[in-house]
Parts: sequence; structure tokens; C-alpha cells
Amino acid sequence: MMRLSLFLLLFSLSLFALPVHKPVPGGIVVLPVPSVSLNDEVRFVNRRGVVFKQKGQLYALAPVPLSVKPGIYIFKVLRDGKPLYKKLVKIGPAHYAEQHLTVKNRRKVNPNPADLRRIRAEAPRKKKAKIFRSEQIPDLAMVWPAKGPVSSAFGLRRFFNGQPRSPHKGLDIAAPEGAPVRAATDGVVVDAGNFFFSGNLVFLEHGEGVMTLYAHLSKMAVKPGERVKKGQVIGFVGHTGRVTGPHLHFSVLVGGVYVDPALFLPPTGVP
Repeated sequence: MMRLSLFLLLFSLSLFALPVHKPVPGGIVVLPVPSVSLNDEVRFVNRRGVVFKQKGQLYALAPVPLSVKPGIYIFKVLRDGKPLYKKLVKIGPAHYAEQHLTVKNRRKVNPNPADLRRIRAEAPRKKKAKIFRSEQIPDLAMVWPAKGPVSSAFGLRRFFNGQPRSPHKGLDIAAPEGAPVRAATDGVVVDAGNFFFSGNLVFLEHGEGVMTLYAHLSKMAVKPGERVKKGQVIGFVGHTGRVTGPHLHFSVLVGGVYVDPALFLPPTGVP
């Protein structure tokens, strides 16, 4: 009962949370925009963002890809292709640490020819899911998807068995095998399946191209096309795919761009 009460308390607090403005590579730009509407288009560094409403105030949010160089860029809100709002935004540097991991299954680091054929076959499916965009207005006040400490932060420069790989595009929550995984906010299941690196993976789209991913699940509890509510159990923690142990890998994408999930989650800690 105490655990449920704590979860409900943090759940209610998150309803009033605002995503954190952090203009760095891998971060997000969040600006109040009183003169626009929910249907207007947000553009920044050639990427599409979203207009959302919080506490009666309209905001525009745009992702900053990890590949963007520090500098000054134009943030725009458009209607029918014409600018309604412009603002210069300075993108500062981001400093991400290194992480060295040892993976016992060497094929998950150096796939064999059959594995590579599978990975190539999976790529279009994953790409299609990541760029799905509905017209629903997203609720960006997210809840933590699992209970446990963050074991790996977003943006880490990763080395598997001493070999450099792409930066960590999510955060890892250390939780025991079989622990429930919950939807961070309302959405629809765009895809759900087993993938070579991600293991059992669920894609949820929450509106206007805002998406969350839940990887390495032991079991999935939802199917493509299913609508889910914030806090609903969608699967269970596992260690499928490329992992060193049981945990939940949680990612957030905006317009197909990976951004730091911590910027959308309550700062009060993991429930």
C-alpha cells in the first residue's frame, strides 16, 4: 500500500511538471509562445518539434540532435509555412562521460553474417516506427516507467568490450527481472517485437511525433494499435538483447530525434 501511495503521489505531481529547457546537443528547447496555436508547426535546426499546453500556457518544444554543434540557431513557429514566431537560441556544449561495458555474448558486439542480415532487415521497421506522427496533442508530463536507480545516463560515450559504439540514446533504470514497466504518458502502441540489439521492445507514440521506447523487456503486455494510459503496465523488466544484466532502457524521441529522457521526468526521484 505504501509503494502504491508513493507512486500515486509522484504520478499526481508529474501532471504539473514542465519539460526542462536544456539547449545543448541531446537536450530540448522549451519556450513560451502565447501568440501561436496547438496546430502550428515548430522548426529548429531542420527538425520538427511540438506545441503543447501546460497550466493554460502554450509552449513550443524542439529537439536538439546530438550531432548539432554549439552555436546560435533560429527557432521558428510556422503557420501554413509562414513564420509566426522567431527567436535566436544559443546551443551550448554538452559534456558526456564514457562508459565501458563487458558483454559476455560477443555476437552482440561483433554480429556474425546471419546476425547482420537480421539487423539490416529490422532497420526499416524500427525507422518506420520512430518517425510515426499522430495529430494528438501530447501530455508531456511523464511518469517514471520503472522503479529503480538510474544505472546509465543519456549521452554516455559507450565502449563494448573495449570497442567504441554510438552514444547511449536513453537512460537505463536498474530494476529486477520481472518488475513492471509502465507507460510514461498516454499513447498508442506503434510497434512491439523482438529485435537483435534491443530485445523485446515497445514503441509508444504520444502525439505530434513524441515517442517513448522501452527495451530489453522479459515480456510485453501490449500489442500494436493498442491505446494505453499513463502509468499502465506495458511490459516487464528483462535482459533480452544486448545487455549486461536486467534493466529497463527508456528512450524519448521528438520528431525522430533522441533526447535526454530525464528532461521529461519528475525531479523528485524514481518512484
